[in-house]
Amino acid sequence: MLLSIEKELLDELDVEAILFKFTNFIHLFYVASSSSFLLFLYIFYTFSFFFSFFFHLLNSISFCLLQSLPQLVGRQTSTMLRACYRLRHFLRLKCRTCHIILLFVLLSGSQIWIWLRRQQQHQPVTVMDQDFGLEEPRHGRERMAVHIAGADAFNYQTRPINCNQIYRSDKAEIIRTSKIGTNSKFYRKIFLQEFKNCKSLLEKSKYILNVSQEEKTFPIAFSILLYKDFFQVERLLRAIYRPHNIYCLHTDAKSSRSLQDNIRRLTTCFDNVFVASKLEDVVYASYSRLQADFNCMVELLRSNVSWKYFINLPSQAYPLKTNAEIVKILKIYNGSNDIEGITGTRMLPERYQYSYHVVTSNNKRVIENTYRKKTPPPHNIQIVKGSAYGVFSRAFVQFVMTDGRVQDFKKWLEDTNSPDEYIWATLNHLKYNGHLNAPGGYRGDPEDKPWLATYATWKGDAPCHGKWVRSICVFGVGDVPSLLNKRQLFANKFYLDYQPAAIHFTLLFFSFFFLSLSLSLSLSLSLSLSG
Repeated sequence: MLLSIEKELLDELDVEAILFKFTNFIHLFYVASSSSFLLFLYIFYTFSFFFSFFFHLLNSISFCLLQSLPQLVGRQTSTMLRACYRLRHFLRLKCRTCHIILLFVLLSGSQIWIWLRRQQQHQPVTVMDQDFGLEEPRHGRERMAVHIAGADAFNYQTRPINCNQIYRSDKAEIIRTSKIGTNSKFYRKIFLQEFKNCKSLLEKSKYILNVSQEEKTFPIAFSILLYKDFFQVERLLRAIYRPHNIYCLHTDAKSSRSLQDNIRRLTTCFDNVFVASKLEDVVYASYSRLQADFNCMVELLRSNVSWKYFINLPSQAYPLKTNAEIVKILKIYNGSNDIEGITGTRMLPERYQYSYHVVTSNNKRVIENTYRKKTPPPHNIQIVKGSAYGVFSRAFVQFVMTDGRVQDFKKWLEDTNSPDEYIWATLNHLKYNGHLNAPGGYRGDPEDKPWLATYATWKGDAPCHGKWVRSICVFGVGDVPSLLNKRQLFANKFYLDYQPAAIHFTLLFFSFFFLSLSLSLSLSLSLSLSG
């Protein structure tokens, strides 16, 4: 009887096969949650294999004992042997359940450990030597790219990038390089590991802290308007940062809490970088976009930095010149503003001839034309169109914030479409509004004056090797060779989650090629501003 039962129980459960199938299921289920699970699952499967092997060994030994001991010691030991058999039988039947329970316990414990580690990274800090945690993206594909480790990030590639081939527009090299940085989790992991506090951030991110005496005597004020993508903002700040300049960051009031927290944590690492104290809920093409610029202007004028020029930037822009080169150019300006001017049929008069207001459509705030005719601008001001971005002298900024006629004009612009594209150009071009006598204004024909503040490619004007977004080119690696011939200070736009290597090469190439262009640039600037 005992031997027949033992023979039946010797048909072992295929524990290894069960664990292998279950492990594969868990692997597929957790592959998107954390890369640490991959290593954990493989280790656990190896452990389970050896555990099962050891269990089979004990099972075989016990079977041999059950077969041989009754014959050696007599039937008086049969009661004890039957008790041992019952215990072994119970454990054998429960083997599969124990393995599954153990697997779930270990997986749950690993998830709790990972969650606790992430919660520790989320703690806000302001001290240079303490951990500088970053909020993790909570939506879609994690946003990370090459810029996080600067030039060193390219060392992780399997083959070095050939800069000369990109400069010569080699299609194969451009295609290969355009794919770099798409593994955003990889670069995000580098950032979280290397940049743990302010001290590490400044050292490993290669923020430029040493500048020439010429730069020190010519500080510049910058504002950056942002609403998403912390890492792209950090990369732009890293490119333009100098310890003697001053920087105002305006975060859209409706931006995510994690973005706002991370921006504030970043500013604690610098004495000359701050978040605007008043944040606007920016509605595209509405007056709130212009008010964001005004908020930064007010605080920059109140700062203790005697800056010479003010430059406003979107977070998708990137410099085509170094700070030293920008200083040389602004000195040639000699107090003149660099503001785009557009007249004629390209002015889009329906934007300022009718009244617009903000409405909610599909759970999104947008502006809507009321088709009510507006009264003419105050003080006989004639409208000129231009860009929302430019280079403004300090005297011009003070004029915009204090002159009574300008305050009336700002009030008139509140219900127009895209007022940020009209105010600067209207005030700056004295051919049409000479009676305002704006400091640094231009008295010639707006269409004849080159605009060197920002370069952008509009659909229909030039080819785009990146992609089109709202009729404007988002530059890719293939656009880098053409950018080398541009004289503008900045280029707009770049997306850090789209061919991020383009941003790196833009600055890299210009640092080498600017010296050969500086003399011709200085001459052309002098001639253009003399009008």
